[in-house]
Amino acid sequence: MTDLSPVPGERDRAAGYALALGAYGSWALFPLFWNLMATLSPLEILAHRVLWTIPVCALALLLSRRFDAVRAALASPRTVLFLALSTLLISCNWGVYIWAVTVGHVLDASMGYFLNPLVSVLAGLVLFGERLRRAQWAAILCAAFGVVGAGIAVGEVSWIGLSVAFSFAGYGAVRKLLDVPAIPGLLIETLLLLPVSAGTVIWFTATGEGAFLRGDVRTDLLLLASGLVTALPMLFYVGGARRLPMSTMGMLFYLTPTGLFLLATLVYGETVTRGDIVSFGFIWLGLAIFSYDIHRNARRKNRAVAI
Repeated sequence: MTDLSPVPGERDRAAGYALALGAYGSWALFPLFWNLMATLSPLEILAHRVLWTIPVCALALLLSRRFDAVRAALASPRTVLFLALSTLLISCNWGVYIWAVTVGHVLDASMGYFLNPLVSVLAGLVLFGERLRRAQWAAILCAAFGVVGAGIAVGEVSWIGLSVAFSFAGYGAVRKLLDVPAIPGLLIETLLLLPVSAGTVIWFTATGEGAFLRGDVRTDLLLLASGLVTALPMLFYVGGARRLPMSTMGMLFYLTPTGLFLLATLVYGETVTRGDIVSFGFIWLGLAIFSYDIHRNARRKNRAVAI
């Protein structure tokens, strides 16, 4: 009898796709969660997000016995310094994103994540001396023209989109400099933010403006869940990245901003303005050129290996 069960490699790839889709799908649906707390101060939400991510990451590392990676990172002053920088960037990204979602600017957040791959390529040029092919230059110029064109069309540049794109791309670039796994790094970053986040929660409580432990169990549970909501997609992402090529992970990344765009327009009824049409049109053109160039370059490399 023929054995039709999937080979280990196929099972691994299937698991990789499931985990990657879990990560990117979760990030695409983030607005649905953060909007449940739209009446709260974005600063309070951010403080609790940091605070409750710590025990989730600690539990994940305890179960996987990976605390050695945390100790190794903390033993290096250079690593701690760069993690402090990545902490600043990710806290900026989280803060702007939460604020954008809770005040009805999901479309701008979507634009930021569509821009992110192109800004990451630009970061590679500036920070790592990577050479760009002509198609990559064309993609970056298309995106830049889209942002500037929208600014000219409506007299306003999307600072939310740019902040989200540059903070997230900068975060990725800094983390690329370090040999620190995702979850141990996230634990250290949130620990570095612990004094500020704990102080913020205490301040909100002391002034009577805080929502935590004020008798609304639903709000308390949502704030507590913010740590799990933050860490779980990261665990999915790490699992997917271990099983799939980075080029595949890069292409699947577009699920996140696409989901945000659909939520903004179809669920939250945000208006697509003339400026948005200009911006997204050129950004999508840039991404199409960028994706085609990656595909073409990969095919050339495969042919060279075959020969």
